[in-house]
Amino acid sequence: MPMRRRGQVIWDRAANPTRYVSDALRVERRELRIALHEIKARSNLGGADRIIIYADGNVTDADGEDIGNIYDEL
Repeated sequence: MPMRRRGQVIWDRAANPTRYVSDALRVERRELRIALHEIKARSNLGGADRIIIYADGNVTDADGEDIGNIYDEL
């Protein structure tokens, strides 16, 4: 199966995303935190687990598996 082409990565760490991420996605920081908590919880990931956030709001785990989209949680 060919790999799906993704947009620009705006976050790829385990720590809490910085204001840069919420600004880039044009969402409130609080909304971003809540959305990420929901996405990670559904995927059995914890706060220390690395995620990748893309400019279109898509979120993948460290292995590149789709786990959600920020905008779907708002």
